[in-house]
Amino acid sequence: MIQIQATFAGYGGRACTLFSAMDTETNILVVAAEADYRTERRAGCVVLTNDPDIPRDSLFEDLDLKPAISAFYTLKSGIAADGKSSRLVISDRAARSNPEPSIEKDGIDNSGPVFRIADGVTCGQIAALATCLYAIRAGTIESTVSMSEELLALSRGQIITI
Repeated sequence: MIQIQATFAGYGGRACTLFSAMDTETNILVVAAEADYRTERRAGCVVLTNDPDIPRDSLFEDLDLKPAISAFYTLKSGIAADGKSSRLVISDRAARSNPEPSIEKDGIDNSGPVFRIADGVTCGQIAALATCLYAIRAGTIESTVSMSEELLALSRGQIITI
């Protein structure tokens, strides 16, 4: 289980901190609660922020918006490891951080759908997008490590090419 603390300021609404958890076994991200803005790390949490002055594990920048939107939709439409649950759960305590109302579809280009962020996007909504991006990237790393371990076990000292 990866606990995530996303602390964001500078967008619409009030600055805030969004708490989430990613279950790496089931591939489910739970966006649990939006809280008052806090710069101190909660014990055991990975810290994501757009503020370069906060001690953090990952800095979210505007160029991360497009992949974050893609990560949000990947999780929203994805199926968890149990074959039936959604990969993204947004609790009632974090409902206003749901970014979907602030994402506008703006056509399609060579790389796929083009999205635009509404002017009124809130700090909580951007925090949720950053959390989704982190979860997708963390899941990719976990999958790669797991695959490497399985290949190593299969090879028993022999060379395997992929």
